[in-house]
Amino acid sequence: MKFFELANGLESRPIVYVDMDGVLADFFGPIAQHHGVKTWRDARKQRRQAGSKIDKIARKPGYFLKLKPLSNAGHLISGVLKLAGRYSILSSPLLSNIEQSSREKSEWLEYHLQNNPPRSVLFDHEKFKYARQADGTPNILIDDYDTNIHLWEANGGIGILYRNSDCDRALKQLQAALHGRFHRTFKEPLSVLQKELEQTNEDREFKERLYTNQQVLKYIKRIHSDYHLDDPVLEHKTWILKLVPTELLSSPEKYDQDDRYRRVIDLDWDHIADITGRDIRQKPVVADAEGWVLDGNHRVAAARAANIKQIPAFVPYQE
Repeated sequence: MKFFELANGLESRPIVYVDMDGVLADFFGPIAQHHGVKTWRDARKQRRQAGSKIDKIARKPGYFLKLKPLSNAGHLISGVLKLAGRYSILSSPLLSNIEQSSREKSEWLEYHLQNNPPRSVLFDHEKFKYARQADGTPNILIDDYDTNIHLWEANGGIGILYRNSDCDRALKQLQAALHGRFHRTFKEPLSVLQKELEQTNEDREFKERLYTNQQVLKYIKRIHSDYHLDDPVLEHKTWILKLVPTELLSSPEKYDQDDRYRRVIDLDWDHIADITGRDIRQKPVVADAEGWVLDGNHRVAAARAANIKQIPAFVPYQE
């Protein structure tokens, strides 16, 4: 059996994508067990408080190869094949070690799915890019991370939020989706922002400006009085306000497993749904030199879900 990172072509029927971590493989269990907590999120909180080395665990050679399949992994794949005839894998690589994690995940999938191989395997943090086919056909994503489902649905796909303990419910939703009776897990998102985008096509003039690090930090703390990531702002003396492509911005919404600053951010999608174009224009986000969002994660998530190509952002000035 051979795996491919890219699909062979588009189809007129939905492509069913299945996530790996938390759906087929127990990625979170070993880390949570190592730290004596119930979930990966609890372990990340413990790392922030106690300074433990969670990331080193997942980066160890062979980590993904040793993961155990979740109890309903086989039942899920068998059910998907029975209903859809075929499926593909869509998984996020570990940001801190993309090449190794992708290779080990491929080997894990090849070994554990050898009796029911997927049509293709893709590794990409931005799963929402595969939500629709070129002809507009919506694809289906089975994933355990609610933000992935939100972004998938916001980009025109059909999302099924998965829990290993409730596999049969996911299969029933898949059956309904394939027959046009199930369209989305969450309520219509971003109604305010998307309606505004539909009503205006005007190009707004944008003027770049320079700011000191103290001005940028003051701006952030005016929005969030409890903000604590001062150092990444203060290490750059000069900042520039400019339009930045959303695809270059990285945030915990994209990389839930290994955020660079070890933050535990639960995105509030009810709040995101109320974000307007004016909020995005008048409240620029702040990002470090590598594009990691220091402030404005909800605005970035809203822009990405609404397919806004670029947004105002404060970034370190480089001459």
